Amino acid sequence: MNVLIVYGTTEGQTRKVAEWTANHVRECGHQAELRDSAAPVSDLDFETYDAFIIAASVHQECHQETVINLVIAHLEVLETKPSAFISVSLSAVLEGGRTEAQEYVDRLITMTGWKPRMALLLGGALRFSEYDYFQEQIVKFIVMKRSAAASKERDREFTDWHALASFVDRFLEAAV
Repeated sequence: MNVLIVYGTTEGQTRKVAEWTANHVRECGHQAELRDSAAPVSDLDFETYDAFIIAASVHQECHQETVINLVIAHLEVLETKPSAFISVSLSAVLEGGRTEAQEYVDRLITMTGWKPRMALLLGGALRFSEYDYFQEQIVKFIVMKRSAAASKERDREFTDWHALASFVDRFLEAAV
């Protein structure tokens, strides 16, 4: 099976998730091509792929516009072949945040009309070492008031790699 994995990322965690996913798909004996939604995709023929995994992170309560535009542009193919969506956000791991994380996915589905066969809410990362002063203040205000785990002001990854592996395995099994 030939799987196209497209990602949108702001701080890099979703790229890491997509790279891991592509490697896992290959380890399972399939072909995988990895593409950044911000890069030109005019040379991609979506019809040549058997399945799709799209990953996007949430920032300012929305997924990347490049991912939304890609989904809209290729909706017909995405609807006729197996497709899955991975939504990467801190809301997915914050206390009481799963409902909010699901609302971001629901909003993307409403905006695009896409109905992926599977969706995963996956935790992102905090990168204090890369934030400027204003980003750090926003993180402290929004995130830290909802999670004691983020209170140490150090870089921290919240991605559940076992949940991602299980999700990808289930998707590949169902897509064959």
